Amino acid sequence: MRWWSIALLLCLLAYHHGAAGDHEKDDEFAEFEQEFDDSMQKPKVATEKSDEREKPNIAIPKNPSPSEFEDDDNDDDDAVVEVEDDGKDEFDEDWDPEEFDPAEETPQRAAAGELKIAKVPYRHNSWTNYYVEIVIGVLISIYLVNFLIGSSKNNSIASSWLQTHLEFLKDQFELVGDDPTNQKTASTHQMIKESEHTYILWCSGRQCCEGMLVQLKLLKRQDIISNIVNRLTPGNDQLQISIHLEHMDPFVFCMGQKRSVIALQKNMTDVSLFCGDKLRSGEKFGFSPSIAILSELAGEVVTSVLDTKVAKVLREHEHLIDSIHISDQFSGPKLVDQEEVPVKEPDTTKVINITLNIPTEWNGAESMENLLPLVKLSVYLVDKITRLRLSKESKLRADRHRQEMHLRFLKQTHAQRQEAAQLKREEKDRQMKDRMMNEEDPEKQRRLDEIIQRRELNKKNKRMMKGRQYKVKSM
Repeated sequence: MRWWSIALLLCLLAYHHGAAGDHEKDDEFAEFEQEFDDSMQKPKVATEKSDEREKPNIAIPKNPSPSEFEDDDNDDDDAVVEVEDDGKDEFDEDWDPEEFDPAEETPQRAAAGELKIAKVPYRHNSWTNYYVEIVIGVLISIYLVNFLIGSSKNNSIASSWLQTHLEFLKDQFELVGDDPTNQKTASTHQMIKESEHTYILWCSGRQCCEGMLVQLKLLKRQDIISNIVNRLTPGNDQLQISIHLEHMDPFVFCMGQKRSVIALQKNMTDVSLFCGDKLRSGEKFGFSPSIAILSELAGEVVTSVLDTKVAKVLREHEHLIDSIHISDQFSGPKLVDQEEVPVKEPDTTKVINITLNIPTEWNGAESMENLLPLVKLSVYLVDKITRLRLSKESKLRADRHRQEMHLRFLKQTHAQRQEAAQLKREEKDRQMKDRMMNEEDPEKQRRLDEIIQRRELNKKNKRMMKGRQYKVKSM
């Protein structure tokens, strides 16, 4: 009985010691799992016991998980790590710790239990974050609205003018309104829209004139910047009538607002050449002091053009008149570059140019009827200027002026030709001297020098002969 008791006690002690060892072993592997999850250290390499010692295979897990390590814990009891002190195998000879680093190939990842979703703060969208886009959108909207309103207003002004003047133009001209795209000549009775602020109408088929071009040059109401400028410096819409005559006596005449007449004298070639610098007031014919008159033949032409009928119409509509320009030598504006001399004499035409101001408050057809008497006056002037005949003295004076202008132009062109020839001779002499300097043969160089000296001596003799001729003439 005592022996049985001693044996049972020994079995209990052995069992308790084995259980404690297993628990301590499990604690060691649990600590290893915790360290691997925190720092992702290098996994241990285990080799199984084998009788045939070949080149070992090292298994490196690419995506380690806790379940795989739990399975490895159960197999570690049977695994044996053998270390040889005497020699090295092939694996030890090929192993290079600098070239092979398992930690570099093993990606770091957090445990599934430690996965956390970052809390992104919610940002409220407010209109204050888009104030630049809002301002740009508002500006574009304002521009589009202003463009539509301005274009429609200009179109209504052109339509109102045509509506009030179409019947009169039909009576005076065979062709009213020409379509450039149509090869057949036919009246369209419509104005051509060149831009949002420019409308034109071509009329032809009348005696004493080749045709009449009507241009409506309105304010740029479709442009918001031009609208702002017009608010600061008010302007007027303008009606420009240009009539090409077939025949008229030689004279140049212009009248209108003083600032407009000064602009014509400054910018137009014929007015600056044939008319004097002295402006005459229109008070003699009953006009206000703001009206100025400029004429080539002051006495006869002014009284012939501004007869009783014409002066009456002009006095009644004086506030609508900007300028009236009648010329047989019209060649357009002056050249911008004053130093440039034209190669040939400019072509001239016989024209009547009338510019009328349209007040900005005129919008309807009733207001446009106030322009009808001045349009009738422009057609009346066609017949009047064609039938006008100057006296013999006035015509001789006008012809003498044109002959002087023709000689003046020839002198300018002659001086220009002489200057060009002089430059050409100088360039030729310079090339001759360069050729002499670059010549290597002494004999050829001497001959070139003699040619140059001979030419210079001839030029000197010619200048001396001219001087002697001048002295003989003076005596």
